[in-house]
Amino acid sequence: MKGFLHSIETMGLLDGPGTRTVFFLQGCPLRCAYCHNPDAIARAGGEKITPARVLEIAARYRSYYGEEGGITFSGGEPLLQGEFVHKSLELLKKEGYNTCVDTSGFGNPKYFPRILPLVDTLILDVKAFTSQSFEDLTTIAGFERYLSFLTSLDNYGFRGQVWARHVMVPGYTDNDQSMRELVGILKPIGQRIDRIEILPYHTSGVQKYRQIGLPYRLEGVEPMDKDRAKELEIGANRMFAESLHQERKKAQEKNQDKLRILKDREVVSKAEQAEMFSALRKLPLLSDVDVDDVDNVLAEVILSNIKAGDYIFRTGDSPDFMYLIYHGQMKIFFNTIDGEEQIFYIYRDGDFVGGLNLLVNLPYRYVGQALTDCKVVAIPKSTFDTYFYDSPVVLRSVLTKSFERIHWAEDLIQRLATSNASMKTAGLLLKLAARIGVRTEDGGIRLELSMNREELGNYSGLRRETITRKLGQFKELGYIELVGNKVIIIKDLEALEGYVL
Repeated sequence: MKGFLHSIETMGLLDGPGTRTVFFLQGCPLRCAYCHNPDAIARAGGEKITPARVLEIAARYRSYYGEEGGITFSGGEPLLQGEFVHKSLELLKKEGYNTCVDTSGFGNPKYFPRILPLVDTLILDVKAFTSQSFEDLTTIAGFERYLSFLTSLDNYGFRGQVWARHVMVPGYTDNDQSMRELVGILKPIGQRIDRIEILPYHTSGVQKYRQIGLPYRLEGVEPMDKDRAKELEIGANRMFAESLHQERKKAQEKNQDKLRILKDREVVSKAEQAEMFSALRKLPLLSDVDVDDVDNVLAEVILSNIKAGDYIFRTGDSPDFMYLIYHGQMKIFFNTIDGEEQIFYIYRDGDFVGGLNLLVNLPYRYVGQALTDCKVVAIPKSTFDTYFYDSPVVLRSVLTKSFERIHWAEDLIQRLATSNASMKTAGLLLKLAARIGVRTEDGGIRLELSMNREELGNYSGLRRETITRKLGQFKELGYIELVGNKVIIIKDLEALEGYVL
């Protein structure tokens, strides 16, 4: 495994926190008008270097790094060499180095989930603020791809800090409106932004263009006034701080609304409340809570009646509650890019959702909606942190549920990837049988459905018409019996298993 290296800076002070060794990698898919290293654009050329050699060079200068310094990969575009950067970062992190990647987010996305969890600081180059200006500046139509990278950082496993940088060119983005647009682009990752930097455009790279015979597209543009750039940088940081304040205020209001809705639906019957409390005391979730604290926990949870069709949480909701399904069924889904609903899980009595979100403080990524009238126990984050956070029993329960969901998701992916509608339908029926099936006296398996035909289709990756047709065919073949629209009796389990095993 070798990478292509343009150059090395051994005592860098500008490319990440502290003193750093900066590896400038060869190759970049962008053609920025102000690029001052045009000789680094081509992937070919440069010195070949191995991850082991990177580690060797890093060790040579380690005594200069102090507490904050470390290694930075810059370019060019380092993510263009995804495998090399990943292998290098793995070696560096094993030896305890602080790591930084300076990127515009262009590379092979399959390496992003491997690279980004290993990065402590991400220097994010914000080139432009609209599709047209991005294309004018870089010569490629990649603005949507850039935004997708930015908004997917959490999904890729990035947990570090972000330094956002923008090269300001006079006559282009040297104005307050551009700074507002910059802040707007950064809003989705606002909690990760550590600093916003404005780099004033300079002409130090113009001579390189002449030497290698390339036209310079900003010929005649004067360098950006540094004082004006600093003034706009200060303004951008102030706007960003204000936007964070407003976002937190909105989040607080949203949380208050959420609490109010749950309270409005709270169980009012004392007898029902006593019954639920009695059942909750027997749950493994409370078995590790000190006996003296159980009453405090039960006093803080919210017992809510959720009607069928009502939402329990939505995509982007902050992790303020963990939800336990006391009675009923709810579905977890998201809407695909073409507007279709894709169901991932069906939760029922005794299941809980949100434990992992509270543990790692991640927003909900899917939608939770009641399939039937539900009784839901909402456990506030403050209660979770006080009584459950350090509990081995709770941790085991969360990990077990997470494993079950990963296994379920893997099975779903396999089922959706199957091209045969019969296989998808049979796979769905087998999953439902394992989940909610009840044996009948004559050896069949009865499925009491909370989903309609369209939702069954969304669960299996089929259209409503297709799932209806396949169920009808399975009935004709004698595999199943349909009782109205809400009951399916599996009569020949072995035949269904033959489609998927």
